[in-house]
Amino acid sequence: MAQAVNVSRKRGLWQRVSEFDSRHPLLWNLFPILLYLFFGCLGAIGAALGEVEFRHPVWQAVAAVLFLVPTIWRRRYPFAVLVSQVVPLCITIPLSLTGVGSGVVDGAAALAFTVVVYNIVLRRPLRLLWWAALVSVVVSLADWIVNYPPGFGSFLGYFVPGAVYFGFIVAIGLLVRTRRVFQSSQRDQATREAVADERNRIAREMHDIIGHNLAVINALADGGAYAAAASPEKAKEALEVIGRTSREALGELRRVLSVLKAEDPAEVELAPQPGLSDMDALIERVREAGLPVTLLTSGERWELSENQQLAVYRTVQESLTNVLKHAVGPKRAEVSMSYREEGLAVTVSNTGNRVEEAGTARGLAGLAERAAAFGGTMVAGPEAHGGWRVALWMPVNGKERR
Repeated sequence: MAQAVNVSRKRGLWQRVSEFDSRHPLLWNLFPILLYLFFGCLGAIGAALGEVEFRHPVWQAVAAVLFLVPTIWRRRYPFAVLVSQVVPLCITIPLSLTGVGSGVVDGAAALAFTVVVYNIVLRRPLRLLWWAALVSVVVSLADWIVNYPPGFGSFLGYFVPGAVYFGFIVAIGLLVRTRRVFQSSQRDQATREAVADERNRIAREMHDIIGHNLAVINALADGGAYAAAASPEKAKEALEVIGRTSREALGELRRVLSVLKAEDPAEVELAPQPGLSDMDALIERVREAGLPVTLLTSGERWELSENQQLAVYRTVQESLTNVLKHAVGPKRAEVSMSYREEGLAVTVSNTGNRVEEAGTARGLAGLAERAAAFGGTMVAGPEAHGGWRVALWMPVNGKERR
């Protein structure tokens, strides 16, 4: 089974903030209040040094608390928090707590309004923006009527900066929201591609396992039926090999299908995948099915990864299975494995006439995909003197492409 590879990547500031938020959600919910307290202390020190007198300090403190405390729930109920700000505005508007001497409540109101509108844009349907804008306009209009002189110039001087600031918050929120949607779509696309790759991998495994073992069982059954009357001992041997082959096939299928059924990764059957150490057993099983096979190995052997060994094993398995299924007349097969400095060359050739209309090219296409995953190649085709030849090239430093 292919193992996942985790590639370490440098984390950006945005990712670190998101990770901190997921680990400490309450602290992040309190962040506006903590930020206000920090800058509020600095402002109080500056006001004391500058001898600025705060107007209605008690009411300012009360209004600041009413503005900021609801922001703790800004991410879950942002629009409700925006509406709740009407309560402290009922204090600040009648007392005209804006401008000089009202820095305590001005800062709290600006900070609360910013984070609440931002969260409405980020987390709620965009149609709520119209209602948020309506609430803001109504409150601002009430403040202008009560505390500012009438006139068109006064009206523009009051509303234009507020509208620009509201638009700025919305623009930032939309930018972040678009980025999140894009990242989510990328993750979904990657998930779909991973699922498709896994389905293709399982389909290749199922094709190789079922195709090979059924071909062997079919050949043994035909041979056993032919020998049943003349040589009961050979028929018995054929039945024993059929039983062993079917058990091996069922074991491999169970391991592959356990990936689909298991909800917990610990439940997946992690039996070793077949590799080069199983090549002799594979060839012996094919011989027992009635196909004479010769195995030739040359060169100094170097170590292949588990997945590379599986690709080589499946190539030989599929090639010999095709000889059993699709070749007619007298037939023999030869498997050649040549270890070279640049890579491993595997050739499976056979005599016998191939039946072109039998089967499909799906198995060969799967072998080509296996080889390409490691930067290798697989070609197959008829030979000039008859028979069929499959050639696999596996580079020595081939890394699996995902």
